[in-house]
Amino acid sequence: MYASRRLRKAFSASATVGLLVGGILTGASLGAAHGVSAAQHGPDDCRPGYVWRATDTEDHVCVQFLERQIINAQNALHRDRSDAFGQCLPGFVKRRAVPRDFVCVTEAERVAVRKQTERAPINWQATYSRVYPDSYVPFPFAYANRDYKLRSAYTKKREGQQVLYADVFQGSTADGAGLVTWPGTGGANQRFTFRRPGNDLAYQNIFEIVAAHSGKCLDVEGWGTHDGARVIQWPCHGGNNQKWYLERRADNQWQIRSLHSGKCLDAHNPALTAPPQGTRLQQWTCLGGQNQAWQVIN
Repeated sequence: MYASRRLRKAFSASATVGLLVGGILTGASLGAAHGVSAAQHGPDDCRPGYVWRATDTEDHVCVQFLERQIINAQNALHRDRSDAFGQCLPGFVKRRAVPRDFVCVTEAERVAVRKQTERAPINWQATYSRVYPDSYVPFPFAYANRDYKLRSAYTKKREGQQVLYADVFQGSTADGAGLVTWPGTGGANQRFTFRRPGNDLAYQNIFEIVAAHSGKCLDVEGWGTHDGARVIQWPCHGGNNQKWYLERRADNQWQIRSLHSGKCLDAHNPALTAPPQGTRLQQWTCLGGQNQAWQVIN
C-alpha cells in the first residue's frame, strides 16, 4: 500500500516536470534544465514525440513521455527497495541504465530499460534510418565497445576500383600517425572500437573511435577547427577533438562528425566523388559528397 502511494506521488511529480514545455519535455529543454546548452547535445536530439529518459544528466536515450514518468516513479521507490547502504533488497536489482545508475528495480523493469537503450538510435533525429524509420540500428550503438571497419561507402570493386576502408597508415602505432583510405587487409589497423565508457549500449550518440592495433583515439590534430585539419591517432585524453557522432545523410549512409568542430570525417577529394586509394583523412565542412559517406561494418 505504501509503495502504491509513493508510485502515485512519483507520477504526479513527473507530470509537473512535464509542464516545462507545454507538457512535452524535449531533449533540448532537458538540456537547459540540466544547465547545458541544447547545441551541446545536438547529436542526441529526440524525434518528435520523444523526450530524454534522463535517469541522470548523461542519459539521452529518447523515450515516450509516459516512459519517463515510469523512470521517475522507479527513482521515487528506490528507498523502499534498498537497505541503509543502498544495496538492493531481495527481489530487486540495479537498473544500470547508465554506468552511475544504481536505482533498485525489478528484473522486468531492468530488462525494459535495456530494451529502451537498444532502441535509442531509432529515436534520435540524427540516427534513425531514412529508408526504414522504425528499423533496428545495431552497429555500433547496441554493441558500443566492439571493433568495426569504416568503409568508404561509394568505393567498390568495379572497373579497377577497390573497396576502401579507413586505415592507420602502414599500421603505425606512433602518436600522430595519419589515416588514409586503403583496400581491406584484415589488419587491426583497419578496425576501430566505438567506445562508450562503462556500457555496451550507447546511451548517447557520442563515441571515442579507438584504433584496435594501437589503442589510440581518432583525433582532430591540434584541436583544429578549420577545413583540412588532419585526422590522426593520439593517446586518448577525453577531449572533444577525440569525440565523434554519427548522422544520417540524405542517402542513408553515415557521416561521422567531430563533436569538437561539427565537421565531417572526409577522405580528401576535391571532386567530392568516391576517394582514391591512399588519400588522407581530414575534417571538412559537411558537403554531402561521396568522400564523406561511410558504412560501419561489423
